[in-house]
Amino acid sequence: MNSPSPRGDASASGASFDAIFIGSGIGCLGAAAVLARHGMKVLVLEQHSIAGGMTHTFRRKGYEWDVGVHCLGKVHDPNAQLRQVFDFVTDGALGWARMAPVYDRLVFSDRSHDFIAGAEAFQEELGRAFPSERKAIATYLGLLRGVERASQRYFIQHVLPRWMTPLTYPVLGWPFRRHSNRTTGDVLRSLTSDSRLLGVLTGQWGNYALPPGESSFAMHALMAEYYLEGGCYPVGGAGSILDTIAPVITRAGGQLRVRAEVKEILVRDGRALGVRLTSGEELLARHVISGAGAARTLGVLLPERWRPPDAVRALQRIPQSIGHLGLYLGLRGSPEEVGLPATNVWVHAGYDHDANLRAFRNDASSPLPVVYLSSSSARDPAWTQRHPGRSTLTAVCPAPYSWFERWEGTRWHRRGPEYEALKAQLTERLLSVVFDQFPQLRGRVEHQELSTPLSTAHFAHRPRGSIYGLEHSPERFRQPWLRSRLPIRDLLLVGQDAVSVGVGASLMSGVLAASVILRRNVLGDIERQSSAYRRAA
Repeated sequence: MNSPSPRGDASASGASFDAIFIGSGIGCLGAAAVLARHGMKVLVLEQHSIAGGMTHTFRRKGYEWDVGVHCLGKVHDPNAQLRQVFDFVTDGALGWARMAPVYDRLVFSDRSHDFIAGAEAFQEELGRAFPSERKAIATYLGLLRGVERASQRYFIQHVLPRWMTPLTYPVLGWPFRRHSNRTTGDVLRSLTSDSRLLGVLTGQWGNYALPPGESSFAMHALMAEYYLEGGCYPVGGAGSILDTIAPVITRAGGQLRVRAEVKEILVRDGRALGVRLTSGEELLARHVISGAGAARTLGVLLPERWRPPDAVRALQRIPQSIGHLGLYLGLRGSPEEVGLPATNVWVHAGYDHDANLRAFRNDASSPLPVVYLSSSSARDPAWTQRHPGRSTLTAVCPAPYSWFERWEGTRWHRRGPEYEALKAQLTERLLSVVFDQFPQLRGRVEHQELSTPLSTAHFAHRPRGSIYGLEHSPERFRQPWLRSRLPIRDLLLVGQDAVSVGVGASLMSGVLAASVILRRNVLGDIERQSSAYRRAA
């Protein structure tokens, strides 16, 4: 699948690389692998000591946790587009384990509700719980499919020259924007007045970190539809994603560098031509692709004179998504012994998610609005080979950055007794939820560690510790500049701000960026290679 660079060899123009990537998240890694497979020389720069962005894993005392890959949709089918992309960027080396049919369990005070893989099973299960709302549920599923179809046309605009946007918008953009312009709550209240059903249908709101009264319905629909057929987990853990993509990059002469923080994007005559590291080293390339998020890319890394005014003004209006707490538990006993399910468990304070989050934001002593419980050890078939006799569980809860802002600028593990006391209090609250759901874990916790939004800001360079970049509100989808092609020539954006939330969407943003650089339909290449994989199998 190797082919020459469409614009000649990088060295011929004085550049050291065809493309330099700021960050090593899945958007950057995916695009780098695609370009490498087309014969381009790439450099991936990561400021952290571990590559992989939010797909990396970390280890403590013989335990291992993922930080952002809890499960993925649409990769169980070898013919599905997202699976084909993963096979392409890993050269078919990444395996997937399908989760249990009940992929999500939503727990409320009065009862729990199961989301079962398959649209028909999903509809039937909800129909039994809400028999008078069967029509509303069917209409809802139809809307999810409609948004997914419209999104494919909408995101095509990302690879088109910017001057074509006004010409193509009526055909490509408007069908999607009809949905993205409305909040999730507005759309669902037009289908049903049952407050409990509304709470259940939006019970996965933590996947995009914005409750139904504030989130764009397009974002909700894309995420809900993404998981309709269930979830999968990478065999060998989330770290297997980097482990299988990196060789594709390095075999083609590309490089991945850690502890290489970018200080500035170099620009001349309105064109990105490389980066300057905090060390002072300057690196040149024909293209610069940023996975650092829109706010950091345009508001920090670009020299001030080149920052597009309309984008800078918009970034002042669109908040970063909320931060989160992550409690990482190491448990004595194998997955079979501890009895944790592969199912994701969402524990809610009530059916009104907007009110729950509002109360929590205003008063930290209010009930935790939602706690997400996930066990990678329960869903990875290769876990026991790496960690015999041990298991893990992660509990995640939203948390405003403002609660921790006074410790901004302090060092990790050096933030003082007040900070540690606050963490201890929050840890106990999360542990209480864990033991309520899984009482068999009492006495098995050998290691516990809590991350806060400051941890995310420190390790991932996320502004205000945001978990999902810019919040996915209707206003976020109204920004014509927020796309793969940024206003600076040869500067592209990948990651959640470029497309939408999630590992799958971020990977697809990398495919879009690679398509721009290669000036070809990369998805067509990937589909042809996928046919070769199937024949070989």
